[in-house]
Amino acid sequence: MPNQASEFYYLALAGTILVLLLMLFIVSFFFIFQRRQTQNRQEKAAMQAAFQQEILQTQLEVQNLTMQQLGRELHDNIGQLLSVLRINLNVLEEMVEDESTKSQISESNQIVEQTIADVRALTKSLDGDFVKDFGLIDSLSHELQRIRKTRRYQTEITISGTPYSLGYQHEIVLFRMAQEVINNALKHAAATTLYVSVVYEPTNFEIRIKDNGKGFDYEGVMKNEFAKSGAGLRNIQRRAELVGGKCIVESKIKEGTTVCIKIEHFSLGS
Repeated sequence: MPNQASEFYYLALAGTILVLLLMLFIVSFFFIFQRRQTQNRQEKAAMQAAFQQEILQTQLEVQNLTMQQLGRELHDNIGQLLSVLRINLNVLEEMVEDESTKSQISESNQIVEQTIADVRALTKSLDGDFVKDFGLIDSLSHELQRIRKTRRYQTEITISGTPYSLGYQHEIVLFRMAQEVINNALKHAAATTLYVSVVYEPTNFEIRIKDNGKGFDYEGVMKNEFAKSGAGLRNIQRRAELVGGKCIVESKIKEGTTVCIKIEHFSLGS
């Protein structure tokens, strides 16, 4: 009997140990499975984020190339044709003796001269190298000055803090975003006044663009399907993410719109 009791004890102990080992294996397998699932989700999210960044970067490069090509076409073709027209008007003005006709030719010549200046200003705003050569502030100032010269809009830019370079990749993205916001304000919001403020802090950067346009229902627009409306706003927000920032839009019907592009915790070494 003692031997049977001893055998039973050892069998029970061995069974208990096996059950515990089995439970430990199942629990370990479950945790390893969960961890691998989490890791796979993180890797998938990282791959999707990297893919989106590559798409945005490619879109930006294509946009810059397209705008630069358009700028060259304007400068080389339209600019040259206008220059030839101006020369012909000068010659015609010297040949005409009638003062009334000469005055009309002179006015036409001035219009052509202004058009040439506008085309040159437009080609600079289309050329990404302008941002590389002169920086973000001068590029924004030039863009607002070009708009102000049309005499249809009032523009103002203010700078706070000590300006520093964010690097060409950051600045060209920020400039194109600002261009799109400004264009939307003039084209869709029927704005007549634009205020742009640029804030430089040691580790934070901000561009704020405010207009006096008709405003819109931001929440309603963003809830719409992508194909219907809001694509431009979503594109601007994605570009902000491309440079490690965010885009905040505040708008009220009949009270205008403010778009704020922020890069927080910015490092000059990035």
